[in-house]
Amino acid sequence: MRSICFTFLIVGLSSLIAQTTVNPDISVIGELGMRQFEGENTLSASSVEIAIEGYVNPYARAEVYLHKHLDGHPIELEEAVLSIERGLPLSLAIRGGKFRPQFGAINKQHLHQFPQIVLPEPVAHLLGDHKWSSAGLEANWLLPLPWYNNISFSYLENGISTEGHSHEEEEEEQHDEAAKAFSTRYSSFVDLGDISHLEVGLSYYQLMDDSDDNMAGLDFKYKWRPSKYKSITWQNELLRKAPMTHVEDGEAEEHHEVVVAYSMLNYQFSKIWNAGFIVDYSSDIEEAEYQSGGLFFGFSPAEESTVLRIFMKQAQHGDHKPGLLVQAQLLWSLGPHKAHKF
Repeated sequence: MRSICFTFLIVGLSSLIAQTTVNPDISVIGELGMRQFEGENTLSASSVEIAIEGYVNPYARAEVYLHKHLDGHPIELEEAVLSIERGLPLSLAIRGGKFRPQFGAINKQHLHQFPQIVLPEPVAHLLGDHKWSSAGLEANWLLPLPWYNNISFSYLENGISTEGHSHEEEEEEQHDEAAKAFSTRYSSFVDLGDISHLEVGLSYYQLMDDSDDNMAGLDFKYKWRPSKYKSITWQNELLRKAPMTHVEDGEAEEHHEVVVAYSMLNYQFSKIWNAGFIVDYSSDIEEAEYQSGGLFFGFSPAEESTVLRIFMKQAQHGDHKPGLLVQAQLLWSLGPHKAHKF
């Protein structure tokens, strides 16, 4: 019996040591896109993502994501974060570096994970075209309850919309770097049966030096998955940006309340096919209401490594004439970080 226990101990220690000595996983995800809107067609290799992931030691994991967008600017550091996942008291976990904070549902997802190809326009207008990421520190506490309940607290060097991807002039960047913020999120995960579950989240964000600049969010996601290649995912999110007064050069500028919402349903009905729809709404994009509805289809001839997607959307923005947008996307992946997950 002692020899058997000793053998299991040696195997366990060897497994932990191996996690710290193997090379990290390196992946590349590429995209070829086509867009047709108002009679104008564009074809481009619009982005490439490089993912480097691995364990630093048995308790901590590092992730680095580099992204090259279709523009004249250099490769962008999307995320570079160290996560201590276990070994801390009270079921705590800590993340530090540059990362996407635990705010809402869609902000945490990478663009290649979207079945509808692009970020909903109301969300992009509120969080930025590439969403919100910042250098910071985040603590997650798994509550001691019978079902999954997690609370996160994040301190960020850059608030929402203060760190863009447009590489503005140096003076503006220096101003942006001073806009520190914090966010918090509570999420609960409940099994509704053997093949379905529900996840609900509440989020709050605020600038450190301006309590009027805040945002609150509610999200929920339902998933039904009777088998590996068949599932229905219904994701919904509501964001509210509070009204505020911004003073610059002695002049006050009033910003109205902004309410943003979207609802997306994706049906994976076979190993290689999926289809769904998305509707979204914003109370204020350039001082006008915005709403759109779209359909999307996906075809995965090589399972998770290659995906062909088609997206059609009609949008109504204020008094403008509704326009039909058609997009197609070919995603491919090299390495363990896949273009999409079943």
